[in-house]
Amino acid sequence: MSEGTQKRSFLHKVLSSGEEGMRPGWMIGIFAVLHAVVTLYFIKLGMDAALRILPMPSSDYLYYWNLASDYSLYHKGGIIGFIYAPFKQAGLVPYHAALIVNSFFYMAASASLWLGTHRLKTPYYVLGQVLLTFASAVFGLWNSGYAGMVNADFPNVALILIAVRFFFEYAAHADGPIFEMRHGRVYLALGTLSLYLAVALRVKTGLALGIIVGLLIVFYFKQLKRVYQLRVIVFAVIVAVGFAAGTELALRYQSDAKTDIARQGRLQLYTGLLDTQTGSMAGRWTKSSYDKTLAELDKPFLEVLKEHLSVKSKSYLLQIIKDKWTAVLNYDEFSYRELIAFGVTYRTPTADDYALAREFEPIEERTVNDFKYAVYLMLLLPILFRKKYVAWLPFFIWGAFMLLHAVFEIQARYMVEPLMWSYVTSVGIMLGVPRKEKRHV
Repeated sequence: MSEGTQKRSFLHKVLSSGEEGMRPGWMIGIFAVLHAVVTLYFIKLGMDAALRILPMPSSDYLYYWNLASDYSLYHKGGIIGFIYAPFKQAGLVPYHAALIVNSFFYMAASASLWLGTHRLKTPYYVLGQVLLTFASAVFGLWNSGYAGMVNADFPNVALILIAVRFFFEYAAHADGPIFEMRHGRVYLALGTLSLYLAVALRVKTGLALGIIVGLLIVFYFKQLKRVYQLRVIVFAVIVAVGFAAGTELALRYQSDAKTDIARQGRLQLYTGLLDTQTGSMAGRWTKSSYDKTLAELDKPFLEVLKEHLSVKSKSYLLQIIKDKWTAVLNYDEFSYRELIAFGVTYRTPTADDYALAREFEPIEERTVNDFKYAVYLMLLLPILFRKKYVAWLPFFIWGAFMLLHAVFEIQARYMVEPLMWSYVTSVGIMLGVPRKEKRHV
């Protein structure tokens, strides 16, 4: 038997059949029912919220809905218009279409967080499933407030979680028998496709992935040289981002909204750093930043950077970044507060609207704060107990978004992605990653 075969991965051994210590069938069934009940409950909660408020799109959400029937308007949003196009052509109202889309993506994400009854064979994996079911519940709560809103943020996060699961599945099967390696290639393809769709929905995900890959190359270069699966996953990420970038360029090329495209490329920088101030409004969208972006579109980009940064001291810029980081780290709501602000602009909000917000805002606030502590703990655990693996990867994910928040515009819902992504990746690493260092092909 070859040395490579003897060094079967921890994850592959745990997932293989015949493992001792199988939990009783009824106990495994309880966890399966619990996960399913959590998923269905939050789908129903989102349905109830959407049909009670009947939100109609405004601001960016209205643009996404218009994009579903006219891509000549394109300046951001990626493929979100294609997702909603069939529902708009079928004559559905926006909140019905959004309910279908957001519920589907949440169900898919929740399914990706279920390890499978055949895997709950040890208390360690049972604990892992409890952590993932908790993540499904948290994401479900956040998604429920936006369930009737035409948005790209929550489908983007769902696709990220699905991609993470597929990549872990690939890693688990890549060093097994031939038939398992074939399954591994399917998981790799599905993970790459899911990641492509996620980046094609939000350009910032691609920017974050660029930072993450760069950090992996710098800090895990030796592991990349040794571990075949890690090299393949990094290559898959690069391919996904590359195709998503091509999609973005194609959408911009066919668009008639060239001024909006030029504006959008700079607006995030103006609101995030160039034309913002310290304090509570640091990094927030303002009308003055929007107007200044339009007024200076004809100026070369480097000249704009020099002009705006030269009038700000280094200490002032650092204070802006500090105030922005303080804001994003202290956000305690992601959906129900914005549901009234952006979903009920077409009519006067009623007492029933505010009653819904008052009912769930405190719940969401407590959940966000509790989940953030869970995320911070999960960022540390791989570093402490999985040093042989890519233990710093969850921290790289978190750090990449913090770097983006330092430069670009900030909003509360932008924190959903790094929180969910880093948490689920940490759980995956703690459950085990392949240790086989090389496979010849």
